[in-house]
Amino acid sequence: MNKHMTIIAMITLLTACGGGGDGGDVASVTASDTGNGSASTSSAPSMLVDTSGGVADIPETITSSATSMSETVVSDDFSYNPVLEQQFDVDIRGYSVSPAYISIYGAFAENDDGTFTADYNSRITSAPVEDGEATLDYVSSDSQYYVLAEVWFYDGTSPVQKRIPNTEASWTW
Repeated sequence: MNKHMTIIAMITLLTACGGGGDGGDVASVTASDTGNGSASTSSAPSMLVDTSGGVADIPETITSSATSMSETVVSDDFSYNPVLEQQFDVDIRGYSVSPAYISIYGAFAENDDGTFTADYNSRITSAPVEDGEATLDYVSSDSQYYVLAEVWFYDGTSPVQKRIPNTEASWTW
């Protein structure tokens, strides 16, 4: 009898624990093949990607023949501060003026279809987009050559993404 009570108690505890996760909602934006010849799509809108934009300013790798710190020569204009203060202006009024929310991510991967998958743990900053416009102030590293901007609309309008190089200070859609 005691053995049965232990098993019932363990089942109850395991059932009550529920699933893991961080509580965040992640929407799928891809279509999948159901295996029977028909395709099913998620209820999430497909992601639109703004492919305009420039190339990041990636400095040339500098080599030195110095063998000790006393032989190292550093130019007068070199900054030892790796922190950059950035201001980024967003204007997507040409696409939508619906209420939205923009997030900037430091880590992301490009998918085969040209969209990006953000590492949601790498969010640098975020802000509401009101009437199609937003301004984001954030701090990044001087080695952060690209960031990803994602705009999600509250009304279900298809979300938009843009990979932003460190040479840009604004995004107009």
